Amino acid sequence: MSMTDAQIAAFQNASGFAPQNSSTLWLSLVLVLALLWCAWVMWTAYRGWATGSVRFGALGGSTARVLLTLLVLMFFTLS
Repeated sequence: MSMTDAQIAAFQNASGFAPQNSSTLWLSLVLVLALLWCAWVMWTAYRGWATGSVRFGALGGSTARVLLTLLVLMFFTLS
């Protein structure tokens, strides 16, 4: 549902920026947090593999799940 002209004007007067800028900010924050989470998961899985507590297959499975999650999130947020 899109905003009417009156709603856009009210939003801009109250916040000082356009609704599209707000949307871009929130989407960017979500994607940055997702990328940080992916980096944390991959770093933790690698450390586990390097110390021998995680098998190579589990590391590969973790990598595949993280990449799939990131691709799905980017598909839904950027489309």
